[in-house]
Amino acid sequence: MKLDEIITADEKMKLARLIFNNTFNQLANEVPQIPRPVAKPMAKPIATKVKPRAPKRAPMAPPPKPLPKAKPIPKTPTQVKHQQHKHQHDFAQAVKKTFDKDNVKMPKSLQPLSRNIISPIGGVDAEFNKNLELAKKDYELQNRDNDSKPWFPE
Repeated sequence: MKLDEIITADEKMKLARLIFNNTFNQLANEVPQIPRPVAKPMAKPIATKVKPRAPKRAPMAPPPKPLPKAKPIPKTPTQVKHQQHKHQHDFAQAVKKTFDKDNVKMPKSLQPLSRNIISPIGGVDAEFNKNLELAKKDYELQNRDNDSKPWFPE
């Protein structure tokens, strides 16, 4: 019988199952039945003292030779100029910080007043008032039409 004569997959499976079953049954019959020995319980082993051994160290390679020191790269003129400027700036900041600390320690009565503070006694400086009036008049003269009224009443 050829496999091509069997058309369906079910018939092919039945044939394969029949072949496997027959083959394994024949092999099982041919193997002689040998009685297996029964395992005997083992006696307790005799305790022996085990000496701990230090693990052997792996051979080490010698340390590598140190690398030669790098030669310093000469600085460009721009870098030198920048470094000098930075040094001057840092020095100026240190001086400013020192003066700021001294101002904080100085009593408020001795510290200089800022220039934009209006005097608490007597209002604004007289010279300031004169300059303000002159500026108002100049503005009116430059921007006045024939029929216009002054911007600032007197």
